[in-house]
Amino acid sequence: MSQKELYIQLLNEQLNKIDDRDFNLSSWKKASSIIIDSIFGSHSVQSKAIAALNYEYNSWALRDESGKADPLKEDCKACMNVIIQQLEIQTEPNPDDNTRNEEFDFIWTPFEDELTGSSLRNLKQLLQDKNTEKEDIEKFLKNLPDQTNIDILTSIITAETLKNWLNQNK
Repeated sequence: MSQKELYIQLLNEQLNKIDDRDFNLSSWKKASSIIIDSIFGSHSVQSKAIAALNYEYNSWALRDESGKADPLKEDCKACMNVIIQQLEIQTEPNPDDNTRNEEFDFIWTPFEDELTGSSLRNLKQLLQDKNTEKEDIEKFLKNLPDQTNIDILTSIITAETLKNWLNQNK
């Protein structure tokens, strides 16, 4: 059995668990996320869709008749069915492909955490602009508060990803 077929089997098992009488959304989401993250990556739209599934305690949900299907379970099934279909039509999943998009998150995330929205957009524009010079980046960084620069650098240097990389490249 191929890796793709094994993943589809695991996802189908998760799909079947939705109809269990003692369905627990929290544990189902955790188990589903483990599978989906290993296929598509932890920052994928599939992973985000599963994470976003929650009970809605709004007035419409409270007014639903008891004989009707649980709208949350229907959402879970719909998401899982689409994820399975996406996996069926794609080529064999390659875990290395999933990490390529995330391997530099440990560098970018501190900027997202420390900069304001406009500063982050300005930095992103600078980095994406082919005409940006090193001096432009230096000017941007010099205009940030000293503590912000320290916090960003500290987050990058203490990231597990960097530590693991250093340990592999001794």
